[in-house]
Amino acid sequence: MLQPLDKADSAADAESVEEVVELLYKDLSLRDRAVMAKLSEKVLDSDVYLVIAKIIRKEFGLLNQNETLRNSCENYLGTIYDPHEDPAMLIVKDMWKKVRRVHHLRLVKG
Repeated sequence: MLQPLDKADSAADAESVEEVVELLYKDLSLRDRAVMAKLSEKVLDSDVYLVIAKIIRKEFGLLNQNETLRNSCENYLGTIYDPHEDPAMLIVKDMWKKVRRVHHLRLVKG
């Protein structure tokens, strides 16, 4: 699914949840978007999260260097950032919601 982003994508410069979601969304292939759109929230919370959260934390500096992005996550949630909560999960869920809005499959009558 997600691969490490090219340095040209400026992952470390992303300062908001929306910027990160947009970068990740652009990185997904059409096939991956369609697969992700069909996932249940339960599968997303367990299987997908475990695979891509580590990439998100590393690529976007969520563990220590990107304070601006962590503040964006805090503001996005409307609460004080809890170090025990994972901002990577917020980003994963927001990307999943975007993919579901844009790539959900509809039955077309012929």
